[in-house]
Amino acid sequence: MSRLKWAFVMAGIAGLLAGCASLPATARPATPPAPAASPTPTATPVWFPPTATPTPLPPTPIPTPTPALAAGAGAPLLAAPFGGEAGWFSPTAYAGRFGVAEGVLSLSALRPRATMLVLARDVQAFNVYLSVIAEPQVCRGGDAYGLVVRATGNGGRYYRLGLTCRGKAFIEAVEGGLPVPQVTPEPGGVAGAPVQATLSVRAAGKTLNFAVNGQVLFTVRDDLPPYGRGAIGFFARPAGAEGMIVAFHDLTVRPVLPPP
Repeated sequence: MSRLKWAFVMAGIAGLLAGCASLPATARPATPPAPAASPTPTATPVWFPPTATPTPLPPTPIPTPTPALAAGAGAPLLAAPFGGEAGWFSPTAYAGRFGVAEGVLSLSALRPRATMLVLARDVQAFNVYLSVIAEPQVCRGGDAYGLVVRATGNGGRYYRLGLTCRGKAFIEAVEGGLPVPQVTPEPGGVAGAPVQATLSVRAAGKTLNFAVNGQVLFTVRDDLPPYGRGAIGFFARPAGAEGMIVAFHDLTVRPVLPPP
């Protein structure tokens, strides 16, 4: 090939190359973006978590005051209740002995399970308020002591409020020396010896209210006729052979009117 032809061939190739360079580049499809990762689920914060609703407690009962057993009672029936032994006697002297001095009645009960009973000689009060402080000196377990109301003159029948030395209070109707429980025994708040307990009773009509240390524990209905049952007194009953001793003082005996 001559130089001139070679020159033309080279010039044509150069022109083709220049034309190709001026053409636009073929557009490539865009690569789709990678899918975003799903966020890991997180717990939704509970700003005000529910709380258990408390079960309401039952209402606390409002204590009611103890009835005033002495309300409406008359003047004292005994000016000097324990002024001397002349005003007292025992229909069960075989069970022990008693003494009265300087405002104190002392009972010594010596026979196991036998009641040492002492009654006022000249007081007959069917409807009565009575209060006394009992102070056992020697007292064990089932030993018992207390007050007596609505007794017959010979002590054959009466009601008694008693405390045991275990601290139980009870009411019994005694008929011919045999005690008949009138209620289920209750805690009396005192036990053993030496202790003090204020015993009181309001006997009005058919209703007898008995209290220990100002708290009414028992109410008993008396449906028997009143004839010959107005004596008041005290008792001691040992459970064992060791015997027991109890003193009574600060006695108040006042008449009350029966309910209409």
